[in-house]
Amino acid sequence: MSAREWIRALLDPTLPGAGPDTPRARPLAILLILGVISALAVARYEGFLAAPWQWPVHVGLGLGSCLAVVGLFHGFAPLRRVRARTWALVLLASAHLVAFWYVGRPPAFQRWLEPRLGLAGPAAAVARIWYLGLASLLFRLVLPFACAWLLLGLRPSALGLWARGNAAPPAVRLLWPVYVALFLAVLPFVVAAAETRGFQSTYPFARGIVHEGAVRADLLALSELAYLLVFLSGEAFWRGLWTFGTERDLGVYGVCLMIAPYVCVHYGKPLPETLGAGAAGLVLGWLALKHRSMWLGVATHYAVALSMDLLAIEARGIRWE
Repeated sequence: MSAREWIRALLDPTLPGAGPDTPRARPLAILLILGVISALAVARYEGFLAAPWQWPVHVGLGLGSCLAVVGLFHGFAPLRRVRARTWALVLLASAHLVAFWYVGRPPAFQRWLEPRLGLAGPAAAVARIWYLGLASLLFRLVLPFACAWLLLGLRPSALGLWARGNAAPPAVRLLWPVYVALFLAVLPFVVAAAETRGFQSTYPFARGIVHEGAVRADLLALSELAYLLVFLSGEAFWRGLWTFGTERDLGVYGVCLMIAPYVCVHYGKPLPETLGAGAAGLVLGWLALKHRSMWLGVATHYAVALSMDLLAIEARGIRWE
């Protein structure tokens, strides 16, 4: 197969899992959805509905805006044809996401468990990120996939966890060069961002492992292992459960529906990273649907995150112990 045919197969908007009535996504509609989601993120950073308890409101506004744009471009007939099982999946995923946001992140650990365990310093930082990794595994992989299977009849094999029986054209099964190219394209921006104050105050992600200007290699390795659980469960949730679960009825618009809450989970990180999450989520979702698996997304996403931590350590002049 020629390079031109390979690219044409990759960019073909036809998706193997889409139904006969799935609306054909329009580029202008996708750009408008990205614009609205980005505007909501900027508004949040400027103080709009910025209280912690108002975070789910942003998720709802993002999802509603996405559906409104689909209705604007295609009429509401395609939305009326969406099966109840798809709406149930969206509600199920949203419920698990909200539970994870309030219960599964480090602030919850610091509030409820850290004082009782008497942890402090780098040991507390490692415990926090392991709490995050295990909670992410529970709320974004084990529980939602089990509920999707037991309540909705959606097996994990149908939700991107592996590409067995791949229905995609052979040309787009071998997509690892695209993921490598994505990593290399993002890397210069990460290198540039590493010199900024906002980036250095955010990374490495387990910031507490840095003690008196130094970081222990063994503690960093432990924290990065827990960080891997975050990206494994995150890609399974976003590019697996959510993307494949809505593919039949919404096609590419299911990816757009996914990036609305996906951008929201980046609130609190530097604004450029939050805004970039929308475009990155769209590309990773599209590639997952083409490849019929989310595993290359795990590798790429984790490689970027690991690079961010290491570059932040280097930019801050942190010593190794």
